[in-house]
Amino acid sequence: MNSVVRALTLSASLLAAATGSANGQEAGAAESEALRVFMDCRSRFCDFDFFRREIRFVNYVRDRRDAQVHILVTTRRTGGGGDEFTIELIGRQDLAGHADTLYYFSSDTDTEDEIRTGLTRTIRLGLVRYSVLADATRGLEVVYDAPDTATTEAQVPYDPWDYWIFRIRVGGNLRGEELQSGFQGNMSLSANRTTEDWKIETGLNGFYAEDEFELSDDSTVTSFARDYGGWFFIARSVSEHWSVGSLMEGGTSTFRNYDLRSTIGPGIEYNIFPYSESTRRELTFRYFVAVNYYDYEEITIFDETTEFRPSQSLEVSYSLRQPFGTVSVSVEGSHFLDEPKQHRIDLRGWLNIRLVRGLQLNLNGSFSRIKDQIFLSREGATDEEVLLRRRELGTDFRYRLGFSLSYTFGSIFNNVVNPRFD
Repeated sequence: MNSVVRALTLSASLLAAATGSANGQEAGAAESEALRVFMDCRSRFCDFDFFRREIRFVNYVRDRRDAQVHILVTTRRTGGGGDEFTIELIGRQDLAGHADTLYYFSSDTDTEDEIRTGLTRTIRLGLVRYSVLADATRGLEVVYDAPDTATTEAQVPYDPWDYWIFRIRVGGNLRGEELQSGFQGNMSLSANRTTEDWKIETGLNGFYAEDEFELSDDSTVTSFARDYGGWFFIARSVSEHWSVGSLMEGGTSTFRNYDLRSTIGPGIEYNIFPYSESTRRELTFRYFVAVNYYDYEEITIFDETTEFRPSQSLEVSYSLRQPFGTVSVSVEGSHFLDEPKQHRIDLRGWLNIRLVRGLQLNLNGSFSRIKDQIFLSREGATDEEVLLRRRELGTDFRYRLGFSLSYTFGSIFNNVVNPRFD
């Protein structure tokens, strides 16, 4: 009997927020009494105007230092093509020491409205307990919808597809004006299966582009590019820290002078932190060794038309998502085993942190040391190919850097939604 009472009490508490019938949502929260919340979510499904309209029994603040609850939302893809949202509610100020973690799963077939509604409902459920702790429950009431059947135990769903997800995509565009026109087309087919123990990904993709230009001397320049490929990847979960896998891929590319390229080889990955913590932090070491076959469209700068080349690569990646911000950095090195001088080193990083109240810094960039362009054509690229970027050009390095710094000040509250002239 006690277990039934506890279950009903829990369901009633949760549905107090789920139904959206709280009086506090009808009238809006009083700024002096309502729970102060800071929303920290970078997913495209986090619609902050929607949050403010649907969860009205709290006050939204611009800076986490003003909040009693910091809501940190992180996402990762599921095997079915949907998303797993991890929602962490972190108590601050008088609620420091309290913390909860909730989960919401979306399907690949859900619309954006269905996803934002489900995510909002889950966040609303989590905020009920903190409103109670903060003595900010005036206007909230409990509504309980009894189930239609007497049996409420969770049932294991029957899956006739056995976790396989298939996806077909076709796209393209046409554009033109008096002196130029162009066409692009792309397609992809994929079949993926993801469970706790296995990950299988396989597919095909293709891209074709053609552009035509009429020059001042009435001559016409036509340029095209094509890129077709396929892949098969399988990985096995060994433990909370170890994984093994194997990759096979191949394709053709005019951009890189390939009539045919193929790669096959095994890999191993170690994560310093448990994989179950991947939405908050990861430090992975990933090693691959492979055999590569290349058949070139044109003779290369090394006088090759076909060749087999063994290679190896090691990538170290670190990512951290904390209340103060997000950090992601990786470094990858690779080289051909028969010629280590033909190598490549890639460094990539992304940083988004709050330095002080209202001051936010964003940095992103990459740098590559490139010594492995064995596919470059001996004939070089034409002027048209250079200008239209139809061929990869020889280079010893490549870099990219972006940054922004923003400072926000003024009222700490952020409750009002006004979509006029948006």
